[in-house]
Amino acid sequence: MTATGLDAPSTDTATVGRGPGRPRDQRASSAITGAALRQLAECGYARVSMESVALEAGVARATIYRRYRDKADLITAAIAGNNSTHLTRQVSAEPRADIITYLTEFDERFAEGCLEVVGTLIGAREDPTALALHRQRVCEPRMAYLRSLLAEARGKGELRADADLDLALQMLVGSVFARRIAGEDSVTGWAERAVETVWTGMGAA
Repeated sequence: MTATGLDAPSTDTATVGRGPGRPRDQRASSAITGAALRQLAECGYARVSMESVALEAGVARATIYRRYRDKADLITAAIAGNNSTHLTRQVSAEPRADIITYLTEFDERFAEGCLEVVGTLIGAREDPTALALHRQRVCEPRMAYLRSLLAEARGKGELRADADLDLALQMLVGSVFARRIAGEDSVTGWAERAVETVWTGMGAA
């Protein structure tokens, strides 16, 4: 696992439209996103360039620009394309258990990397679109998934009908980042306790 908390890329998620012609070489696509993620982890956003990624990936710059508009497009697409299959799960039979699982996995695999990436992007003031794209492509889908689990719990009567799901979402995600910022080690059962706190405050009577 890299310092971004993300494993090797699995898909090419560029949003730039593809014109007619030969299918893209998936090996080149994987090499590009892999190089981008490694350099992001080791060097920070500001030091990554399309040239450096092309050099490491062993492709021409034009190959990258056929896939991505610019560096912000490349980096955020590379991050968003990793380990996102869980976001397509169907209706949950046990939303509370799924929330605990999600928080635990997020803490173990992504939390530290997310702090580093967001901090780097905030510091990259010369490229404000990068942070906006990161929020759109990475943060919003994951938060929407977690909120959907909370909505399912409310629909099942586990949470009050007037429960503030956005506040619950902020409390649960915040519990992950607060511990990371404080430098606290993960301990068994913390996710269960975090969810129990929300259920205690917002649970149905």
